[in-house]
Amino acid sequence: MRCVGRWVFGLLIVAVLLAACARTTPPKEPLSPARQQAEIKRLQIELDVKQQRIETLEHQVAERSRQINLERDRKSGLEIQQRAAQLRHLRAKRNVEMSPLTSEVLGQLIDREIGDRHAKTQFRGYEILLKHLGLIPAKLQLESFLRALYSEQVAGIYDDDTKKLYVSDKFDLKGTLAKVILAHEICHALQDQNFNLTSSPIHLKTNDDRALAALCVVEGDATVLMTDYMATIVTWRTLFEIPGMLMLDQKQLSAAPRFLSQSLLFPYLQGLAFVTQWIEKKGEGARDQLFRNYPRSTEQILHPEKYGGPEKDEPTEISLDSVSSTRFIPSKNRYNNVAGEMGIRVMLSERLSKNEAETAAAGWDGDRMVFGGQLDGSYAFAWLSIWDNDQDAREFAEALQHYFKKERHDLAAQPGEKPEVVWLADKLGLVAIARKGDIVACVHSDDPKRATRLLDALLAIKLERVP
Repeated sequence: MRCVGRWVFGLLIVAVLLAACARTTPPKEPLSPARQQAEIKRLQIELDVKQQRIETLEHQVAERSRQINLERDRKSGLEIQQRAAQLRHLRAKRNVEMSPLTSEVLGQLIDREIGDRHAKTQFRGYEILLKHLGLIPAKLQLESFLRALYSEQVAGIYDDDTKKLYVSDKFDLKGTLAKVILAHEICHALQDQNFNLTSSPIHLKTNDDRALAALCVVEGDATVLMTDYMATIVTWRTLFEIPGMLMLDQKQLSAAPRFLSQSLLFPYLQGLAFVTQWIEKKGEGARDQLFRNYPRSTEQILHPEKYGGPEKDEPTEISLDSVSSTRFIPSKNRYNNVAGEMGIRVMLSERLSKNEAETAAAGWDGDRMVFGGQLDGSYAFAWLSIWDNDQDAREFAEALQHYFKKERHDLAAQPGEKPEVVWLADKLGLVAIARKGDIVACVHSDDPKRATRLLDALLAIKLERVP
């Protein structure tokens, strides 16, 4: 009780002192409206200054953190580069410069690929042709879809133009997956430093088949290096990273039309098989030969025996300049390119069985196609191909006929003067398929007269087979 009494007495003394202070302190006069506004303005200025200081500090902290991460990533990149160079037996002539792969940078890289007028025209014509052939939906905006797909799938990319390795910030380079991806892209930098990828066929604009064959070497070689590198760093801890790897966003890739997904995956999967088989046959030291003498067609990728040795088969080059005038092909959205065995195989497999598509595409020796026009409007498509023999040509012509009948159910056979020509028509237009020995000509058009002129012009072209 005495203790409580002392606390009560102490509180009473404090209360008395506070009351005395209150009586002796004169009351403050209320501020005038003008002074109130001035005080508010002063406080606002103080707040703005403090906010600016906070933002400056936050920016400095973020920049410092970015610099620390960049330095960490640079050191990690150098370690991976050294190991990749050892595994690939290539000399790193300079350290690979790494830069952040932002959405803006990725957009710029895509823009550069289709940025010039010729590339844009080719790309638009390619898109419309795929829609006419039923390989992608008519409503699909191909450029927008590919931008979204690359944004989802690309974690790192080496650009042989800027000589930089762009790395996405969504990957932690301390993780196994990120290191493996980085090793793959660093391999591209090593390839470029030693074999000059910039001057390689991968940048060809008017022969996609040859460009794809070369890309199979580039990607297949890097994928072999990637698997070799992964074998050196995988530990029991990697097991804990697997769930995270499996949960990576695959929405766009899963939604991709089959023709696109197969085309995008081909250089990695088939390239890996081709390079692996080459190493097994020729030895590790022979990998560099592939970069000094790239395969010239996807036929050589799919059938490695046709790349080298007694069964070597070089593709026949075909020119369709004689049918490229506006008399035959509309000038709008002009596309001039090569499908190749891989392109034909993937196209036919959209409507035919895998075995039928592979059988029909085998024996390819060369082709070229020209398209011009619109999706809803005037258009024309000319496709000329040469095959190893008459039987291969016959199989392709028959498969092409089956493909179009399954793609366009209303197509009906039309009478014609020449028995070797199959005429099919529906409300969308005319499809003609003709075979002359080892040559197959195919024509599409909304205009029957144009189609007839175009077919006659194709069959009049003289082809010289490459031995």
